[in-house]
Amino acid sequence: MPDVIQTIIDVLSQILRVIGLGVLGAGIGWLSLELIHKEVWQLQIAVFLGLLGLVIALSYVGAASLGAFAIGVAVAIFLWGIQKKKDVATEK
Repeated sequence: MPDVIQTIIDVLSQILRVIGLGVLGAGIGWLSLELIHKEVWQLQIAVFLGLLGLVIALSYVGAASLGAFAIGVAVAIFLWGIQKKKDVATEK
């Protein structure tokens, strides 16, 4: 295979990996928020340690991929975390 085609495929795969980990981060951030809003403290600890372990495991993937995952989690926390607080405020 020519070098140009191989380079294009490599670049596209890197872009797809970054986008995929960003979406995965948003999904895991949403799931974490849903589980953290439960009142069981054991579940909250398990979610926190699970996220911490996932970030440690993803540190071997690459800096850009870990950054995309972190941005996805942050966006999920800001979007759905703020929305939950507004819902609680309107109920009272």
